[in-house]
Amino acid sequence: MEHEKDVQTLSDWLNNHLKRTIIIKKHELDDTDEVHFTVTEVDIRSEDNAIDDYVESSLILHGEGSTSNADGDNVPLPQNTYEIALHDLRIDHIDDTHVKLNTERAQYALTAK
Repeated sequence: MEHEKDVQTLSDWLNNHLKRTIIIKKHELDDTDEVHFTVTEVDIRSEDNAIDDYVESSLILHGEGSTSNADGDNVPLPQNTYEIALHDLRIDHIDDTHVKLNTERAQYALTAK
């Protein structure tokens, strides 16, 4: 039950920051990515709604974003969505402008600008 509460809490936090830039730092394995994303809508895709067995439940952020390439240049994301897999989602910290969370595969730090 705690998992569903954390998913709803994260979704509510994101909906409270629509049309603002969210800096998303994702650490997975030995790699850290930073994305600047302006969220216009938030959807939840449940496992029941998955297209194939590979796709798991996710929080889907709609909007526009960019990331830095290997040369340090900002480049737009290839799609107008950003997904956070929800498997084993746990919020470690949340306040008005920051969220730290963990999933089965990655750690995230979100900052609203």
